[in-house]
Amino acid sequence: PAPHKHPKILQMLENAGVEVWYLPPYSPDFNPIEKMWSKVKTYLRKAKARTPQALLRAIKRAFQTITATDALGWFQHCGYRYNQS
Repeated sequence: PAPHKHPKILQMLENAGVEVWYLPPYSPDFNPIEKMWSKVKTYLRKAKARTPQALLRAIKRAFQTITATDALGWFQHCGYRYNQS
């Protein structure tokens, strides 16, 4: 079986308290990276960079706007649980 479906791996995950969810091969609704790209693309549209240099600056600023709070929210929105211990 695939490594993430191997019985020994599944047992290790279960022992660690991990709940395994099997998603369809491509599920943008459950993919936090899609939320991140949405924020970056929105920023770039608003920046209206018209030169390569301006575009590079806008890309850098777009990524700098992403916070840990954003990332946590995207994971939670996609159904991932986070228990801070």
